[in-house]
Amino acid sequence: MQVTTEIDLQHLEKLQELEKSLRKNTAELISLAIDEIYNKQKKTELNDGHKAYKIMEQSGFIGSIEGDGNLSENYKDQLDWNHKV
Repeated sequence: MQVTTEIDLQHLEKLQELEKSLRKNTAELISLAIDEIYNKQKKTELNDGHKAYKIMEQSGFIGSIEGDGNLSENYKDQLDWNHKV
């Protein structure tokens, strides 16, 4: 894929410096930058998801009970209703 873009002088100088120091061409540097941002985003998403899971687990929102696997069909028989009037 071919990409055409315009960048300001500051970014051009940084790009040229990176090309020299890393011995990579522009396409390789763009690929590295995309990979870095993508991986960072995925890591953040995982962390945010993990945080949300922990919050729900600690609040009691997530739980489990033992059963035969058909709870959606026979939940009234499985759950203790003694506290209900």
